[in-house]
Amino acid sequence: MHSSWPHDDAEQSRRFSAPENEVPATLPVSAVLTRTEHAAVTLTGVQVFSTGIGFTLAARCRPEALPDGEADLHELLWRGHRGRDTALLVGVELADGRRASNLPGRDPFATAGGPEDLVFTQGSGSGHELTVEQEWWLSPLPPAGPLRIVVRCDLLGLPETVSELDGAAIRAAAEGVVVLWPWVPPHVREPREPPAPDVPADSWFARR
Repeated sequence: MHSSWPHDDAEQSRRFSAPENEVPATLPVSAVLTRTEHAAVTLTGVQVFSTGIGFTLAARCRPEALPDGEADLHELLWRGHRGRDTALLVGVELADGRRASNLPGRDPFATAGGPEDLVFTQGSGSGHELTVEQEWWLSPLPPAGPLRIVVRCDLLGLPETVSELDGAAIRAAAEGVVVLWPWVPPHVREPREPPAPDVPADSWFARR
């Protein structure tokens, strides 16, 4: 059983992740956002959709950059450290002043009540001992002007830095997005009762 989303909810759900009915335009962006002698955070590849952009951040380090007693960067960044919920802080600021971040306790959807409100979320990621890659999603498309990306990672000794992408170039690239078919809202599936286990008729579990 399934039903359709209410219209307003469907319009909002369209912005919560990259639309599956589009082939994005790609901006050839590759930049080091912050670095020390032993660690760095880089940005690679900006994918532009009609409703927003996706990009990938990679944290990389040498073994000596890890805190004492730690040997796996992937595990360290995922679980936080010493009670902290987020080891790698990431934020965005648009040219018109709108901003969002992954700071703990801030709901990325809480302000997404209108088409111009920001949605900023992390997607899939991967990593191992010395490298972690994480996808990020920002909606809607930024306006012309600088799109600032702010990163900080105290655990790796990486200072807070601000880097800029060209909002006008992102909007121009959006004209190259290929729409494969019209977007439709996802179906809301109603929960199903689990099937009864197959037990012998004379079993205690067969009694009602």
